[in-house]
Amino acid sequence: MSRVTSLNTDQQEWTPTRLLDHWRQYLEEHDRSPGTVKKYTQAVSHFLVWYEQEEHAPLQLAALTPIALIGYRNALQHEQHKSMSTINLHVSALHAWCAWLVDQGYLPLDPAARVKLIGGEAGSKREGLSGSQVNALLRQAQVSRDPTRNYAIVQVLLQTGIRLGECSGLTFSDITFGERNGLLLVRAGKGNKVRSVPLNASAREALATYVTLRLGVQKPSIKTVATKWPKRGSEQALEPLFQSQKGGPLSTSAMGQMIDDLVKAAGELVPQKTSAHTLRHTFARNYLTQYPGDVVGLATLLGHSSLDTTRLYSQPSVEQLSTRVEQLNINAYAR
Repeated sequence: MSRVTSLNTDQQEWTPTRLLDHWRQYLEEHDRSPGTVKKYTQAVSHFLVWYEQEEHAPLQLAALTPIALIGYRNALQHEQHKSMSTINLHVSALHAWCAWLVDQGYLPLDPAARVKLIGGEAGSKREGLSGSQVNALLRQAQVSRDPTRNYAIVQVLLQTGIRLGECSGLTFSDITFGERNGLLLVRAGKGNKVRSVPLNASAREALATYVTLRLGVQKPSIKTVATKWPKRGSEQALEPLFQSQKGGPLSTSAMGQMIDDLVKAAGELVPQKTSAHTLRHTFARNYLTQYPGDVVGLATLLGHSSLDTTRLYSQPSVEQLSTRVEQLNINAYAR
């Protein structure tokens, strides 16, 4: 973005709320993913509401100081059920917004420049589900309102590690469906990056069962569905892979709500904080368990631009550390 050389002189007309709308447009015009635009603008909006409640007056640009931003970050840390990743997303959004305000000439200095992200046991937030918990969730999907579709969604998320928004955006043309192998094309990943992710037999079997009726297949099987899969360029190939019960595309929010409902229905068998992102963590943890040290391969599959993000999955969980400490040679009571 181009640097504005002089401070904007119409600051009285440009309230933070109006500037937030302009920033949203800027993000959209510069190809930020819809998910990022939504999360970032919601985070800054949440900050503006918090500030007004704290100060009993709307935020003015002159009051956008490091103290105000740090106060907000600290307030988030004291809120229950706010994870480290959620708090850091809010801080990252404020970093991006403040940098834009400076670049556009609305602020002389960046108040967020020295506001740091919080640290903590990030690895523990990425442990994923155990084998029994995965099975319980899959069983619940099979007895849900739309069993073949919901089971296929859960399996695709578990077996590929793609994000929820990436899953809801899939069309038939994004899938290369073969009897012995398959590929899933993510066209609009985070940062608008395109990547291909292999589809294993579990994912293909679940998809074959789900699309049987739509493809006019009599007996669902990977082999039969592979021969009937819509060819690229055909009208059916452009249809959304996952549809609502009314026949329209299944939105990201509806897909997320479906998973929330499955988790709730599973009760004590599945941790109630489980979300679609937990399934992504489950895939990543299982991949590194079977292929220790292949952080680069996992980063490619997950669409991470930084290996530091992927390395969080290689950190042992609290339970793993507990087992290791228990089995130390110096422990006279080791089991």
